[in-house]
Amino acid sequence: MVKDTQDASHTYQYLLSELNRIQTIAGTLSVIENQHFKELTNIGDDKLNQIAVEEQSAARQLGEIKHICLALSQKINELQNTSTTH
Repeated sequence: MVKDTQDASHTYQYLLSELNRIQTIAGTLSVIENQHFKELTNIGDDKLNQIAVEEQSAARQLGEIKHICLALSQKINELQNTSTTH
């Protein structure tokens, strides 16, 4: 029983660690994509404006990934708290 609890705890910690890594990467890339959007739209070229819109879309999607990771991390914390109290 104790080993199962320890295994579950290690699994939760691993999942939280990996979700945190994904969240950090997605957040960083989102900031970069937003910066690219701003820089490209300031140039005034139609083709670059089109690329800028794609960059902005990518930034939004990366932002969503970041929020998904945060929600999953919170859920894992809840599961971990529930399993340690029972």
